Amino acid sequence: MSFGIIACLLIMLYTGHKPTKRTFEMVCFYLSGWASAAEMERHIEALPKPA
Repeated sequence: MSFGIIACLLIMLYTGHKPTKRTFEMVCFYLSGWASAAEMERHIEALPKPA
C-alpha cells in the first residue's frame, strides 16, 4: 500500500495534478498484477494536463 502512495506522488509530479481515487486504485491494481502496464499508461495519459 505504501508503494501505491509513493507512486501516486510521482504521478502528481509528472501530471501536475492531485491524484484521484481512481488513480490510486489503478496504481494498486498495477502493483498487485491486476492491471497491465498498458492499462496504467492509458490511465495516466487520460488524466487532465496542467494549464
